[in-house]
Amino acid sequence: MSNDTGTRTGEAPLESIDWDGLDGTGRTIPWRLVAFVVGLAGLVLLYRYTSSHHVGIIYWWEPTKLTWLFRVSLLVLVCFAVPPVLRNAAKNRRYWRRFRTNRVAVISLAYLVVFVLLALVGPALMGRPRPHIHAARQPPLLFSAKEGMVTSNCIGHTVGGYCQGSLTYPLGTSALGQDMVALVVSGMHVSLQVAVITAVFMIPLATAVGLVAGYSGGAIDTVLMRYVDVQQSVPAFVVYLILVFLTGPSLFAFVVVFGLLNWGNVARLVRSEVIQRREEQYIEAARSAGVSRLTILRKHLLPNVSNTVLIGTTQKIPQLVLLETALTFIEIGDIGRWMPSFGETISVGLNAHSYTEPMQVWWIWTVPVVVLVATVVALSIVGDALRDAFDPRGDV
Repeated sequence: MSNDTGTRTGEAPLESIDWDGLDGTGRTIPWRLVAFVVGLAGLVLLYRYTSSHHVGIIYWWEPTKLTWLFRVSLLVLVCFAVPPVLRNAAKNRRYWRRFRTNRVAVISLAYLVVFVLLALVGPALMGRPRPHIHAARQPPLLFSAKEGMVTSNCIGHTVGGYCQGSLTYPLGTSALGQDMVALVVSGMHVSLQVAVITAVFMIPLATAVGLVAGYSGGAIDTVLMRYVDVQQSVPAFVVYLILVFLTGPSLFAFVVVFGLLNWGNVARLVRSEVIQRREEQYIEAARSAGVSRLTILRKHLLPNVSNTVLIGTTQKIPQLVLLETALTFIEIGDIGRWMPSFGETISVGLNAHSYTEPMQVWWIWTVPVVVLVATVVALSIVGDALRDAFDPRGDV
């Protein structure tokens, strides 16, 4: 049975047709585009100032090209991704009711919110992890390490020949005396950069290709899907290795390569969704009313595949975060940056044979491993919970 918006019983409500705007007279000011242009102009002015003075404003060091790409990516998400999500309050409340039934997912979402906040503001507050040789290899709070064998200058109290952890360094320090809290925040910042920038590359490309291929069909669909096949047959990992050989390791190259070449699976998900949607009654009604193909894609199909794009992207991001960590761990990632990643910190902690055994300084590699695993697991749990929440059968 169908209702007046063309949905069937058990399906999620679809985007309704704006009949008053079909003749093109219902144009409104593109506030999101205006906000993006204003924000981009502000970033350009900020870039010119920091470049001429060789100093950062938000972070206390001169921004790199990756930093600027990250800022532009954040601006894109704020202007174009967040408003559509917040626009339909009734739909969002329905999704939230389904999502919050999964308590583990709610806890994971809360963790990710804290993760994002720390990754954004932490570097500005704490600065770059700096070495302090006199504080090298301090144990975490509530733990101890053999003085003289592990640590040579105990910051906390010494009890029975063991250096006790202190509040000065609650998570301990690295072999160079870097505060592990600062190193963890630094790794969070790098992981957030990977997630945000690759998502901003992948989402528009996957959505555009999936929409056009699924709605057009025929030769256009064949050509686009064959391109996706060719793209996936040459993994982004191989392209990145070639760039590493030619220009050296670079996190900038990593996010660009994997952002531009790793969206094929998401595009296929969007295409499948569009193929199912294009024969719905509301699409047929729009075509019968003479609505242009571009308008149908933009106003009626795009809003109804946004959930699919979000789910596909949340499934990709954990893989890319883990891959960046693995590449840095084996020293073909970007090592020696102002903000070291989890992979570099873990590698330094495990390759501790020059001064002591890795198990004696376990906190150097265990702390970032725990945070990394928690982040990846939380992303996966939230992605699965979103898929269940967006499932139209949830209301049956």
